[in-house]
Amino acid sequence: MGYLIAFASRRLVEDESLTPGYVYHDPEDATLPPAPDGRRASGWNLLVGDETDEQLADAGELLMPDLEWLVERYPAFGRIVGEGSDGRQFEWDADEERYTDVGPSTFQD
Repeated sequence: MGYLIAFASRRLVEDESLTPGYVYHDPEDATLPPAPDGRRASGWNLLVGDETDEQLADAGELLMPDLEWLVERYPAFGRIVGEGSDGRQFEWDADEERYTDVGPSTFQD
């Protein structure tokens, strides 16, 4: 049985003290074919928010954890996933302790 994964910064996964500062949903990722082991991209991407262009270009800096695990680890992220916020991008507001919708996640070359 397949499960959904997300793309996440290696630092987020390895450092429990960090909160995703920038998350977005890329609808195109969600249409990718499943991997041979059944994993499917959810379209969700979680970043610390201070990554350099070099870090973002380095495939070794991104991991593909289980979306359910990320939702449990970051309840505020889980709320936006549960709200069906497909195709949107969000920034963490530390003062309000919630994510702020900052618009559609349109990525065009």
